[in-house]
Amino acid sequence: MMPTRAVELQPVGAGDAPRIHSVYRASPRHFERIGIEVPGLPDVEREVEAILADPARRAYLVQHAGATVGYLDFKRRYPGEDEATVTLILIAEPHQGRGFGRAAIEDLESLLAHESRRLYAAVYGHNPGAVAFWKKLGYRYLKDGGPTLSWYYKRLS
Repeated sequence: MMPTRAVELQPVGAGDAPRIHSVYRASPRHFERIGIEVPGLPDVEREVEAILADPARRAYLVQHAGATVGYLDFKRRYPGEDEATVTLILIAEPHQGRGFGRAAIEDLESLLAHESRRLYAAVYGHNPGAVAFWKKLGYRYLKDGGPTLSWYYKRLS
């Protein structure tokens, strides 16, 4: 597939749970790696409610040519006041390897550069692909947060 960078980050709204759920259903290997079943639509609906109720949490649909190709979830001012943490960047498996994840993170870095000096990334499970992804973007290993969690970071300013 031809690599591309053309993505749009669309803020998640109250009616977006079905679109997020479609990304989840198209990404079964991600959920296998972290040892859980693909969440059902009711679970995703509750998650969207939690996102919208938390003033520090943000989520975006990753769009390309009018289609939802991924999902990005992060927390502002965490762990510190001038830091942010990506808790999930998930590009649906049929769309992986086309530059959508890179473009989404680079767009997020630009959005956060005025308020955050550092962006963290949490990698869940044994996921060498995710580790390689973050390292290619210039993130450095920080620490393990347990047997199934490792942290990476990048200075934004």
